[in-house]
Amino acid sequence: MTEYIVKEDALTAFFQAIANGRRLLAPQGQGENCRLEVATGPVSLDYGNTHLSPKATFFPQTEKILAYHKKADQPKYNQYQDLGDHAEPTVIFGIRPCDAKGLAISNKVFQNDRFTDPYWKGKYESALKIGLACLNPSPQCFCAAMGGSPFGEMGLDVLAYPKEKGLGLKPLTPAGEELVKAASLPSADLASEIKDLEKKAIEAQGPLDTYQIINERKIMELYKADHWSATAEPCLGCGVCTFFCPTCHCFDIQDETSEAGGVRMRNWDTCMSPLFTVHGSGHNPRPSKTERVRQRFMHKLKYIPIKQDGVRGCTGCGRCVVMCPANIDIRTVAATMAQASA
Repeated sequence: MTEYIVKEDALTAFFQAIANGRRLLAPQGQGENCRLEVATGPVSLDYGNTHLSPKATFFPQTEKILAYHKKADQPKYNQYQDLGDHAEPTVIFGIRPCDAKGLAISNKVFQNDRFTDPYWKGKYESALKIGLACLNPSPQCFCAAMGGSPFGEMGLDVLAYPKEKGLGLKPLTPAGEELVKAASLPSADLASEIKDLEKKAIEAQGPLDTYQIINERKIMELYKADHWSATAEPCLGCGVCTFFCPTCHCFDIQDETSEAGGVRMRNWDTCMSPLFTVHGSGHNPRPSKTERVRQRFMHKLKYIPIKQDGVRGCTGCGRCVVMCPANIDIRTVAATMAQASA
């Protein structure tokens, strides 16, 4: 596909053209406070990762999915109403490649050959996704080690990158090509420049071999390693790592009821909570903090790759590294996993 250029003085017109009756989400704010939100002000092109990943756009932290109330003429029976958010045509500009990859990983969880989550499906498939490549990854970023790239294309319709106070654009899907063409932009051959910029950004992130060692080790060898108690010791069980993670997708469903009826809601949940795995019988297969911490890192670095053809459940965005109040660093844990013995 042909690449395109958006010059600085044409950025406003470009954003208007790609919106074209759709909801436009784009980076708003600066620095650590930058968020992907409905664009009401200037679109930021100079930021690290957004404060939160965009997963809440498709998988809200709290989502009403069903309402029910007593039938007036048959009070013994309930009347049900689907409250799932209906899809709204959306363009998201500025998703970092690590976050787009995270959405693609979650998409395989919510849509696969066994079942489809209708609340996720509608929102995810009605959104066109324009990524913004990282020219200067932050110190906490390690997407290349996770099999990605600061210029990664997984889950995107268009890849953009800052260029001479404007943008370079590389369409990746037919829908992305159509979206960019509608903006009437000048074309250019950017392949060589993109390759060079990507190489420099990857080299800035350091060695990649640790995670290959984990790939090659057997599950039970990693599971029974003797470091898990020490690894888990500083963990507070707060769950902040899971809430900021672009791939964490666990949820709980609860009913808020009254005599007349109620609302069924889906809420984010966390495997770091002692209540997360409690059965109705009262049995908890992961009663200790050590078991829960082990599950989190094994899931990210070993279990998900087995189920998703080698794609790891961590995208290397670094949010958990920054946000953890106990300074637990998944890169350090991965290195320990690669070296530890059972």
